[in-house]
Amino acid sequence: MHITVEMDASAPSRDISTAERMRLITALKGELARIEPFTLWCGSPLANRTGAILDTHPDQGLVALQNLVRRALWEARDTSAIAHEGGRGHASLGYAYDSADSDPLQSALRRISPSHAPLTVSSLHLLDVRWTAHPRADGGVRWEMDWDPVAVLALGTA
Repeated sequence: MHITVEMDASAPSRDISTAERMRLITALKGELARIEPFTLWCGSPLANRTGAILDTHPDQGLVALQNLVRRALWEARDTSAIAHEGGRGHASLGYAYDSADSDPLQSALRRISPSHAPLTVSSLHLLDVRWTAHPRADGGVRWEMDWDPVAVLALGTA
């Protein structure tokens, strides 16, 4: 489970130099010192066309964190690094890559009780994310996502 706060969409990760990564880490440390850890609620679980998610609430802490991360990205990489609006805050439980009947998954998710859980956000994980295309027998493509940790950065001054 993870919450994507922001992503650098300006280049594949292999094209981002060590010096650029260090500039981003330095900028993030400066920004993250300004926001204290916060707690939000995750849930109820939902299945949609892209996978299973938990919406997050309240929005203020996550939006503030996203704004700080965006500011650090602009400082370290350029505004072209951000190529989307991000959408509503949510935790991703899994991703979908094909069409299917969602009723069995929706029914299983609905049985989860309690349907909301608190989550304290106290650090930000900077990840090197890779998407790999795998050809399918029907001529389509199945995408696989994996990542390597780059840095774990604490929120707040402590």
